[in-house]
Amino acid sequence: MKPGNQARPVKQTILWGIISLAAYLFIFLNQQTVTHYFTQGGFFALVVLATALVFSMIHGAFANYLLEALGIRAIQKNKGGH
Repeated sequence: MKPGNQARPVKQTILWGIISLAAYLFIFLNQQTVTHYFTQGGFFALVVLATALVFSMIHGAFANYLLEALGIRAIQKNKGGH
C-alpha cells in the first residue's frame, strides 16, 4: 500500500471514543462514590493512581486514533539524527 493511500482507522477511533466517553460518564455520574473512596487515603491512594493510569491509556488511544483518522502523523526523523 502506498504511504499516501493508507486506510484510516475510523472504526478504532469510534470505538475508543465511545470507551472514553463511557469512562468519563461513569466517573461524573458517580461523583459522590468516587470522591468518598478517593479521599480515604492509605490503600485507596493506589486506586487513584490506577484510575489515572487507565484514563490516560484510554484517552491516549482515542487521541492517537483520532489524529491518524484525520491524517495527522508525527514527523519521522532520519536515523542519522540530522
